[in-house]
Amino acid sequence: MTAEPAAKRHKRERKPLILNFFEALTPVLHAPGQWRNPRDQSRNYTQAEYWIKLAQLAERGKLHALFIGDSLAIYGGYKGPYNYTEAARTGNNFPKNDPTAYLSAIAVSTKNISVGLTCSTLTEHPYHFARRISTLDHISNGRVGWNVVSSALPSSGRQLSEGNQLPEKSLRYEKTDDYLQVWYELLLSSWRDDGVVFDRENGIFSNPDAIREINYESKWFKVPGPQITEPTKGRIPLVIQAGSSEKGTHLGAKHGELIFIVGATPESAKEQIEKTKKIAKEKYGRNPDNLKFVCGLRVIVGKTHEDAIAKAKEIDEYHDLDGALTWLGGTGTDLSPYDWDEDLVDRKDIDPAVQGLVKNFRFKITEGPITRRVIAEHIFDSSFIGSAEEVADGIEKFVDESGVDGFNFSNVVFPETFEDIVDLLVPELQKRGLAQKEYAVEGGSFRQQVYGDEKLSFVPEDHYAYGLRWRAGESKEDFEKRLAILKEKQKDLKILADKD
Repeated sequence: MTAEPAAKRHKRERKPLILNFFEALTPVLHAPGQWRNPRDQSRNYTQAEYWIKLAQLAERGKLHALFIGDSLAIYGGYKGPYNYTEAARTGNNFPKNDPTAYLSAIAVSTKNISVGLTCSTLTEHPYHFARRISTLDHISNGRVGWNVVSSALPSSGRQLSEGNQLPEKSLRYEKTDDYLQVWYELLLSSWRDDGVVFDRENGIFSNPDAIREINYESKWFKVPGPQITEPTKGRIPLVIQAGSSEKGTHLGAKHGELIFIVGATPESAKEQIEKTKKIAKEKYGRNPDNLKFVCGLRVIVGKTHEDAIAKAKEIDEYHDLDGALTWLGGTGTDLSPYDWDEDLVDRKDIDPAVQGLVKNFRFKITEGPITRRVIAEHIFDSSFIGSAEEVADGIEKFVDESGVDGFNFSNVVFPETFEDIVDLLVPELQKRGLAQKEYAVEGGSFRQQVYGDEKLSFVPEDHYAYGLRWRAGESKEDFEKRLAILKEKQKDLKILADKD
């Protein structure tokens, strides 16, 4: 199949991509060793001003959001199952602050930029979390999204779970699905839209008849309610999901509005997108077009090709091999038992996770041995390096071949990488219709910006949670009858753990 000429691609009618910055409250997320670079300012990650400036930079570039990753414990796993020494030495995801605490500073300093917050269902009770995320939704005027995760780090299980062990994956997804049900009912089914009346004359702040207990009871949770916070304009924040396993794909297909996929290649991204959309339509009755997909992307942009190459060369000088393997160890793959230059391609006696990693690496490194050193050197390779035109060409081609709706740009050298994206890359993408020149809804919510529709302050009608909302004027009796019928129909849509 002949590749489409770039000139022909440029003439296509384009829609703006969903563009976000991807960061975390830690010295190192996806750029091990760069904190040693004299120009890098990531040491200031604890300061509110750091995040305010980043949000304002993103807003200047008309980006949609800051996507803030998080984990509840150390990326242990490299040189031992719970080893914290390498994480401490390399700064890889350790130390790490709570991202939700910084949203207030961002919200009052900006008008349009949204924030996607990663929060786990592992141990925080849904009643408490519903209060916390609703509060953030109020503060930001709807500019918050919840990236729903069940936690994958064994070290998180060691710190927080019963028996100090991370529960089995499919069991975590069953609990997360149930967690979302509680969350929906607290925020959507406990208060009627017009529950707050603020009637000074008669001394009634909230109408008791427009508030109800949810009396939720399941294998996982027993939550009487009612919800303690009043409804926000959008009722629930944008629902974000990032799991790519079978259960994770179903969770995204059922609940997700914005779905983060790895997308190592356009082909793998397209496969994941098509699979998720198919499940969403056939299993959960959703309009596939209402699921938006973003890939992670690391780019080095220069004023010229040579400038970008020089930046990439400097970045390589600070790259920390042990830091890269610390990140990998946190995901469950420990390469420390193998010699640095031992070829792992034909080894049959190694851990299956390492075998899978080596197999996947062959798509990136097509010739020669694949060793611990090679993996450490290349696991964080930039997707595109070049001038704004060259990087935009790569993005444009990726979009055409994958069908992705947008990207999460990872930081490399802070704030230089993000500044280059805003000052050099975004204007080129705007020329091609691939980046918005103005916000779709001025001062709008995260959901309105993602869908580009002022009318969509709440989830689309096909979303699982749509019917769980207690609408203004609906009597408690009528709502409870309707809710009981709906929940009975939705029983078959539960995501259950694998049977033993």
